[in-house]
Amino acid sequence: MADRRSFLGVVSGVAASVLLASKAEAQATAPEAPPKPSPLPSAAPSPGPSASPKPASALALAIATSMRRFDAALSDKDVDTIAHAIDDNRRGAARLNPRKATALKNADEPVTRFSVAGPR
Repeated sequence: MADRRSFLGVVSGVAASVLLASKAEAQATAPEAPPKPSPLPSAAPSPGPSASPKPASALALAIATSMRRFDAALSDKDVDTIAHAIDDNRRGAARLNPRKATALKNADEPVTRFSVAGPR
């Protein structure tokens, strides 16, 4: 990893994809229930992590494939879903900090000012 941000992006992407995969598995095994109307109408439904029309990046696909070490039963579709979730999370993280040029460096820290109060 190049820096802490990319590492944290990857870790959060993997964690989110594992949660999404477990939710998808739980929903697949749950009996079908009629859809409930939502109390708040939404303007447009948000796309799921696997709704990306583009194929997943090579980095996301490699990370998702490495998840098979932990669960050998992951299918190719599961790996693809995880890879898309990782890419979606990385795009979301990039939107959170669009001005990367103003990011702090490792050596940057706040100024610490010490003062001693004189005797009264």
